[in-house]
Amino acid sequence: MPAKLTAPGPGVAGGLLKAGEWQVGVSFRSLHSFRDFQGSEAIPVPSPPALYASTHLNTVDIGVTYAVTNRFSISAGVPLQIGTRETSYEHDGVSLHTMRAAGVGDVRVTGSVWLLDPVRHPSANASVGLGVKTPSGDSDASDYSFRPSGKVLRPVDPAIQLGDGGWGALVTGQAFARIGARAAVFGQAAYLVSPREMNRTQSPYGDEPDLTGGDIGYIVDSVPDQYFLRFGAQRTIAGARGLAASLALRLDGVPARDFVGGSDGYRLPGYSLALEPGLTIAQGRGVFALAVPIAIVRHASFSVADRRTGNPIGGIAALADAVLNVSYSRRF
Repeated sequence: MPAKLTAPGPGVAGGLLKAGEWQVGVSFRSLHSFRDFQGSEAIPVPSPPALYASTHLNTVDIGVTYAVTNRFSISAGVPLQIGTRETSYEHDGVSLHTMRAAGVGDVRVTGSVWLLDPVRHPSANASVGLGVKTPSGDSDASDYSFRPSGKVLRPVDPAIQLGDGGWGALVTGQAFARIGARAAVFGQAAYLVSPREMNRTQSPYGDEPDLTGGDIGYIVDSVPDQYFLRFGAQRTIAGARGLAASLALRLDGVPARDFVGGSDGYRLPGYSLALEPGLTIAQGRGVFALAVPIAIVRHASFSVADRRTGNPIGGIAALADAVLNVSYSRRF
């Protein structure tokens, strides 16, 4: 289950927003996960038919930020998502079939404040933010599952569901410090607290007791927490106006147990640690950014249901080798 939180660019190139300014941006995120992991060990490709899943997830995120003051800003993000997932075990257990889902995801609204006055401290600062994730995306998107008895309309896997069906509290933070005239270090973090334990959506095979064993942890989708942590350095390239290169470490994950509320239901917890090279081009009020996190460590964890049932194929999840992130933002 890939984490769906997104992070902005380093927050250095292009400058900080001043009171009364707007920033409008659009970002594109694309990933393909097909390599299964149990713990930190990769299962040889191709995986056994009982495990194999190939997931494509493409998301366009439209964001708007308004600086109420030099220190306080309000942001809103609207994701548009297209996902496909090819498996056999969500169908007849023999032939590969693909399920799809597309539409608007869960909208986010966040308020952020710089801890120091940006006018007096332009070279180093940190901000904290608090927001809400709405359950605006469809958490029961469905497509046809091809069963031995014929095709049946079933919910798609949570990995490509448009939403998770729960309200969430989003806690964010970022910081930067310039080093000389051309370099800077930066860090970002976010944690999505999801108090709701489960939604009302069955897992793709939640109607098959031979696969679920009648356990609620495999029958109904969970509403999991999510998190990311990112830190690195950026340096402008001499002789190339507005061009900067960056290198960061990024951690994305879904925990097995939530910070608040219960943790039961169907989820595939785990995390991915990636090395993320990137390029940023700042021209006037516009900033273009490209980043490609390349996984160096991937780990799939046991869910609450896996531990409760002693599932022999528990703790297995498909995690992407790399992710493509492209964005453009402009201040007004």
